[in-house]
Amino acid sequence: MFAVLFLSLVVQVVRRFVFGAPAAWTEELATIAFVWVIFWGTAFTVPLAAHVAVDFVVPRFAPRVQRALYALGLAALGGCFLWALPGIADYLAFMMRERSPVLDWPYGVVYSVFLAAAVMVVLRCLAAIVHPGASDKA
Repeated sequence: MFAVLFLSLVVQVVRRFVFGAPAAWTEELATIAFVWVIFWGTAFTVPLAAHVAVDFVVPRFAPRVQRALYALGLAALGGCFLWALPGIADYLAFMMRERSPVLDWPYGVVYSVFLAAAVMVVLRCLAAIVHPGASDKA
């Protein structure tokens, strides 16, 4: 995805400044690729421990209680994303009737990365609850 983003920007620069004929599709493709890079990257590569957390109370507990609280937080996070899945799917189905202006791609396909990212966050939360420490080595 990042290669698509980069190459579409390179094509745009070459077409605009070398040939004097900019292409509208390159900007749209770069924008779509950027959205995919951000959400796909966040879902797969950002360690769960890297997310913002208020942890001035939890370290005061015993390690066993800390693990339980960590699992509870992961369950809440995964639960929120799980709760959002039907709404995301419904919105994507609704957006299938709209199309991108230049590439003419259905917006439901363009933004389907939201659903994939949400599912991945739920799975990563479950994995981190079942195997704490092992699933957060991104």
